[in-house]
Amino acid sequence: MTTNAYRQALSRAALEDAWFRLYKKTKPSSRNTAGADDVSINDFERDAKLHLSRLSKDIGQGTFRLSPLKPFLIPKQSGKDRLICVPTVRDRIVQRALLDFLAKKYGHVLANKISYGFVQNRSVKRAAEAAIFLRTKFRWAFKTDITSFFDRIPRAQLIDAMRSLVKEKTLHPILAEVIASEIAPTSRSNEKRIRRLGVQDGLGVRQGMPLSPFFANVILIDFDKEVVQNKWKAVRYADDLIFFSQSETECHDIASQCKNMLAKLGLEIPAIGPDSKSSLHAPHDPVEFLGLSLAPANGGYTLSLSSKQRDRIRNEMLALGSIDELVSRRLKLSDIGRVIAAKKAGYLAAYDVCNNLAELEHDLIDMTHKVLRKIYVDGLHIDLEQLSPAARRFLSI
Repeated sequence: MTTNAYRQALSRAALEDAWFRLYKKTKPSSRNTAGADDVSINDFERDAKLHLSRLSKDIGQGTFRLSPLKPFLIPKQSGKDRLICVPTVRDRIVQRALLDFLAKKYGHVLANKISYGFVQNRSVKRAAEAAIFLRTKFRWAFKTDITSFFDRIPRAQLIDAMRSLVKEKTLHPILAEVIASEIAPTSRSNEKRIRRLGVQDGLGVRQGMPLSPFFANVILIDFDKEVVQNKWKAVRYADDLIFFSQSETECHDIASQCKNMLAKLGLEIPAIGPDSKSSLHAPHDPVEFLGLSLAPANGGYTLSLSSKQRDRIRNEMLALGSIDELVSRRLKLSDIGRVIAAKKAGYLAAYDVCNNLAELEHDLIDMTHKVLRKIYVDGLHIDLEQLSPAARRFLSI
């Protein structure tokens, strides 16, 4: 029999709330993406009340089981693939409800002195602020990330860590089932591409599941504790790590100990070297972390948005210039000004700690004009050269 913890975490009200936020937070262009059962968010939404009733009934009767994950391979600019594993809508709702329950109960444990990724009330901005604060006092930096982190998490150790953290034993079976989730059968060519990424059955936590980031923090609880006990000055955002110290020797020592600590978990970081993701930075060297550059300036250090991050923002903004994208998001021409303004405000708020915020603001203004021109010229086929100055002003170009 299930007990109150299981029923509370997956109550009908919790499922409805998880569904509501899943629908709201999913981009309209992604709502037609289906899981292994071929049911998309838009399909589910057409009769959400019935689907939620069936899901709640299955959970109450103890017959609910997770489905395999549907793989999506996204080519990256490097030529490699990025693998996203999409659960069914039912499974996403269940995982989000579980995540809400666990975040409220154990968020304070995961919000330790160094962890900022996927933790309530923490963000990239707060991680960057912590990093710049530390570098003003400890000017040498060692930056690294955990190699193929999610795909190499040892499941047995993760289950042990999860059981140690989560006191509600009736949640252990469903959480262990999520950890053990595997990819649904796919084409032979996709199978080869997935294996080339190093993905192995029985190892790792598949990215794309709502609970995956939570599990990432759980497996690193003891690592974080040891970093704090060692009194190292560090910031961790998921698998991205940066340490600050007073000397090059201390950085090398941290790198060596860090490698040994992660080895206990079956994880590793790259060796320090040219073109490696593990690198040392002297006090006069800038260091990039989470898309931001921590660079020396006026006897101290400043944060600035990296060129790579600015390019990413430009691409996200320009995507709004596609009529097909706007239609998929159920947006009308009358909505575009509000949507662009909200995007701009979001970026400016997220990066207001950067000293090149004015440059970002200029980029956003430029991107706004380009987005509007794409809509008018490429989408609506308006000949802007034939418009009067008043008409051009009316169209905000």
